[in-house]
Amino acid sequence: MRQQIHFEPVGFELLPEAFTIKELQNLYEAILGVRFDRRNFYNKMKRLEMLEQLDETINPSQKKEAFLFRFNKAKYEELKQKGFRLEF
Repeated sequence: MRQQIHFEPVGFELLPEAFTIKELQNLYEAILGVRFDRRNFYNKMKRLEMLEQLDETINPSQKKEAFLFRFNKAKYEELKQKGFRLEF
């Protein structure tokens, strides 16, 4: 499965349609068996433009709200046509 993660965004298939960045990061850390710096992970995902931020938030803790996101499959397909590989 580790090889396939470089070609297909398998993590998005395992999440609900709307998810937090933390949920996405936790999933990829579990799949790959590594830890990512929270800011670096968020910035990488933001640069790839494969996520759409929703207007909705949730309260995973009493201190802060978290925005929900969804996977932009059209953007991923566009990047894939250009030879893009999802790598961590």
